[in-house]
Amino acid sequence: MTLARRLATFAAALDFADLPSDVVASVRLRTLDILGIALAASTGETAPSVMGALEGWGGAGECTVVGAKRTAAAPLAILANGALAHSLDFDDTHASSITHASAVVVPVALALGEAAGLGGRAVVTAAVAGYEAIARLGMAAPGAFHARGWHATAVCGPFAAALVAGRIEGLDVDRLTAALGIAGSFASGGLEYLEDGSWVKRVHAGWAGHAGAVAAALARGGFTGPATILDGRFGFYRTFLGTEPDLAPFATLGSRWETPGIGFKPYPCCHYNHAYLDCALELRRAHGLAVDDVEEVECRVPAGEVPIVCEPRAAKVRPRTSYDAQFSLPYSVASALLDGRVGLDTYAPERLVEARRLALAGRVVHAIDPDSTFPHGFPGWVRVRLRDGRTLEARVPDGRGSLACPLPPEAIVDKFRDNAGRALGPAQVDELARAVLELDTLADVRVLTALCRP
Repeated sequence: MTLARRLATFAAALDFADLPSDVVASVRLRTLDILGIALAASTGETAPSVMGALEGWGGAGECTVVGAKRTAAAPLAILANGALAHSLDFDDTHASSITHASAVVVPVALALGEAAGLGGRAVVTAAVAGYEAIARLGMAAPGAFHARGWHATAVCGPFAAALVAGRIEGLDVDRLTAALGIAGSFASGGLEYLEDGSWVKRVHAGWAGHAGAVAAALARGGFTGPATILDGRFGFYRTFLGTEPDLAPFATLGSRWETPGIGFKPYPCCHYNHAYLDCALELRRAHGLAVDDVEEVECRVPAGEVPIVCEPRAAKVRPRTSYDAQFSLPYSVASALLDGRVGLDTYAPERLVEARRLALAGRVVHAIDPDSTFPHGFPGWVRVRLRDGRTLEARVPDGRGSLACPLPPEAIVDKFRDNAGRALGPAQVDELARAVLELDTLADVRVLTALCRP
């Protein structure tokens, strides 16, 4: 059996009754998190161009565009909502696969569930099929996609989205396999945005969801795709990485659930930065650090993270754009020490030119940690050298929000309220939160999606 058929068989056979309660609870919270982020992003700098693209194509459709009064056809709503969900780099991360699962999975499940008038259980079940797939696709080559310049979310995402869409549309195993074969030709998304801080990564999750939905629709009509797309001679892993996949993650489908282990983000920046921010904030709190007392901050960084958040150094210590700053370890750590918090305002354009902030970022350096367990967790290790000669140190194996250090559900709800409140009034925020937290009991998810429109 090919890997694609194995994934298709799992997705086709999955039943809501098979899902452990912690998996269902996890999907509820992830849906809440993603909708809050997308609502916040609908008021941000990316939104006008995303909405402008939809306006340029004209027409309406049956699906909600989060944060907008207009609607769109399902593939375009998925594209827009996925782009918004990933625009703030505030969405969750599955560490072992280094994929942002929810920004791909949730927009597909909600849009197609809305279009079909499905209940919450069908949406949750389809979402789990996508979560379990994208996690394993990345785990089969941990860290390898990023090392080759591919964004793992972008290239693994279309396969997961195809399973979500195909499951909602009731495709059988043969057509789900074909959908995966088609999705493989849509997989794309490079890391070159790191060179100039441009926005393209923000649309990667939306494009992946869109591509998977299109692949499933084509397969539904009888269009064919190669069943060997993942493990064949010119398959996904050999073509993108020049290697064969590790088959072990696929052997645990249905017996080990990866969905609850996806890490929520407490900070709106690259997940590689998070544990360092935890360390910096703890040192600031515990020792009452004053920025003027800091001689140097050294971050001990796994080699695999360096090209993403530490290099090129000139751009990391003086970010050119907000997105540049979100992928800068020096800027983010300096901001944590300076402000005592890291939030959406940390990366506002006016902060990027503050002389004191940039001066401190210039004193944040990195050294390779040769013993790191990355990518099995995103560790943090910070040493602060003070002008009086003292050295302060903090070290954590993973950041808050990870499987090792989970955020309580209340913190995720609070994050949602803060984000959603940027686009909706308090009463609507409360009503939407209640609906999402009862997702699996809803008879029709359109009750929920209607609340995402201002």
